Amino acid sequence: MAPASRRQVLSPETLAAFGASPIYSSSDSDDGENHSAPPTSSEFSKYFANTTSVETPIIGVKIGGWKISTQNSSIGNEQNMEKLTVLLEEIANSQDDDANDDAHQLQSVERQRQRRLCPPEITFLDAFISLRHEDNSNHDGNDTANDAHDSTTSPEIRFNATDALSEWAEAHKSLETQPPDESKHDATKVSLSNQRKEFRGVTILRTLDAKVWSTKSKQLTDDTASDSGGKAAHSSEFYYDWSFSSPYAGTISTTSNSSSKNSNIHLINNRQEWQPLPKSQIPFHLLQDTSQPILLYDDIHLFEDDLHDNGESSLNIKIRVMPKCWYVLQRLFVRVDFVCVKCREVRYFCLLDGNDGTSAEATIASSVGNNCKPNVVYRDVTWREASWAELNKMNLPMDPSAWMEHNLSASGGGIGGNISTGVPSFASLLTKLPAVSTPDDLKKHSYFEC
Repeated sequence: MAPASRRQVLSPETLAAFGASPIYSSSDSDDGENHSAPPTSSEFSKYFANTTSVETPIIGVKIGGWKISTQNSSIGNEQNMEKLTVLLEEIANSQDDDANDDAHQLQSVERQRQRRLCPPEITFLDAFISLRHEDNSNHDGNDTANDAHDSTTSPEIRFNATDALSEWAEAHKSLETQPPDESKHDATKVSLSNQRKEFRGVTILRTLDAKVWSTKSKQLTDDTASDSGGKAAHSSEFYYDWSFSSPYAGTISTTSNSSSKNSNIHLINNRQEWQPLPKSQIPFHLLQDTSQPILLYDDIHLFEDDLHDNGESSLNIKIRVMPKCWYVLQRLFVRVDFVCVKCREVRYFCLLDGNDGTSAEATIASSVGNNCKPNVVYRDVTWREASWAELNKMNLPMDPSAWMEHNLSASGGGIGGNISTGVPSFASLLTKLPAVSTPDDLKKHSYFEC
């Protein structure tokens, strides 16, 4: 669970000065309902710092026609993690309606030997970030967390662990179904052109490769044998990307305007809806404007896994809301010791209409002369990665401890790196990794009109 220091939101009075109002829920409410009466100024900071309870409060702001809310969560319990596992395996083994004959033949084999998946050991199932745009927003100062989930006719951008892992599981439908050495002796193996070792950045690592894989596979098959009364699963059933290198870049959805409980929710394939741009349109200078206060900040962790002590994989989202704009940074970091390092970053930016009646577009255009428009969401995607051998060629640290984000403070590195050893900061190291191509359907620079 994220520590309290990672969450902050200004008081209702301060928010009101910038045309914003709070979104909140009470984690202490016995009835589980949201309440219209906001906490007083003296209670506000203490209220939103309460992230030690099992159910953390939703916090957020309503500004410029946007309802923006976030929630941290505890680790998913056993029952919910089992449900997630079932969902991911259904996705990975599902049959596409438009699949070609070869794909249908492959999926027939898959039904005989289902691919098994395991989610990350630490998954924060209830954590999320939601950004919903509404043309006819009402700033009445009494917004509740329930407002963030009202049925509207406009889009919502959201980030959560289930969506991220679902996209990861989906990529497995196009990956080879069993290790090459096993397929040579498998009569049911079908040689098909659409079986790949990599698809949309999801790769089944057999490392150094085999040592790490065999340890992971053996533990999973042994666990299965124990659960099934001694019948071990075939090792290839657990042939999957255990580094959780999801190509996820957020989710877009629209909710129809309906008071019915069955209001229609249509998921938009963000791979198709994003329009490409020749270069970034994010005005980063605006994010460095210290004269503009940060109305809302949160750091949401979606999942973590230590890869059975062979590295780490983590996905977290940071959000910042300012009077003129909002900004989201999603980072997937993967380190498989002595094998590879990956960093996948997705940046979202949206310029807000001026709350004082001025044109935000004119303000930005006059300062930088770019084409950034209000209420258009701009997205930059950057993937970086290197094998351990490539780190050596680039004179980057070969010691895995240099690539451990959580150990920076303990090692004395802090923001500026470890001065005594000369090791750069973690953030600096990430920028030194070489950029790699993103999938064809995930453009480096793109935009989405709300």
